[in-house]
Amino acid sequence: MKVEILGNVQDAGVPHLECSCDGCEAAREDPREQKHVASILLKENSEKDSIRYLIDASPDVRYQIKGDYLDGVFISHGQLGHITGLLDFGEEGCDKNSIPVYVTDKTRKFIERNDPYRLLIDRNNIELNDFNDGETLELQGAEIEAREAEHSRLNTDTTSFMIEGPEKRLFYMSDIHEWTDDTLKSVREADIAIVDGTFWNEEEIDRYEEVPHPVMKETMHKAEDWDTEIYFTHLNHTNPALRPESEERQEIQERGFGVVEKGQEFEI
Repeated sequence: MKVEILGNVQDAGVPHLECSCDGCEAAREDPREQKHVASILLKENSEKDSIRYLIDASPDVRYQIKGDYLDGVFISHGQLGHITGLLDFGEEGCDKNSIPVYVTDKTRKFIERNDPYRLLIDRNNIELNDFNDGETLELQGAEIEAREAEHSRLNTDTTSFMIEGPEKRLFYMSDIHEWTDDTLKSVREADIAIVDGTFWNEEEIDRYEEVPHPVMKETMHKAEDWDTEIYFTHLNHTNPALRPESEERQEIQERGFGVVEKGQEFEI
């Protein structure tokens, strides 16, 4: 069983609209410099009859999914980078036939009450399945568990995911506004954890208070001596750790942490 990284940046991607920093300008000029929004794919090692479950349908989903099938989609919450890719499964896109989508009760209500998402249900493109805090689902050789997380200003719940394979447990929590005792406990329980690394520090943008996230420095301080392999995802376009040669990336590596990259795989 493997977890493949499909993207590693914050909801609005790189390049970021109305940003003229060196990184965003380079991404506009050279597609190889573009970075896709954070999401992962759970799949089997074997190609024959392999399962393929997407966690979060990002705005970049049409670039991220190869092949013509998915067994299902798990949605962590209702913000831009995590749910808008569902629209590509509609009649304007690949016109899926009742693909299972796993959501919390609150996220279900959001989808059912808001066009154009509701039209995906009406046209039988998606089939909503309840997947709330503490519930588990067997995935042909693996098990995934929903675990509640904290995120502000949402009309949907926020869910993180504990994925247990035959050999290892991987915890995925890409987007939160603060650490809680429960989420920290989940990180410690896992062999591998992929967690929110939106900002390097609180001074990185001038409206941090409006869009708070646990900064990388805080997370590394909390988890410095833990046995879990910890990697960061969901990096904002302003985060200097996006650049592999930066001092910040070097510090992350020297302290025993990592930053996930598109195409990276974890065997569990």
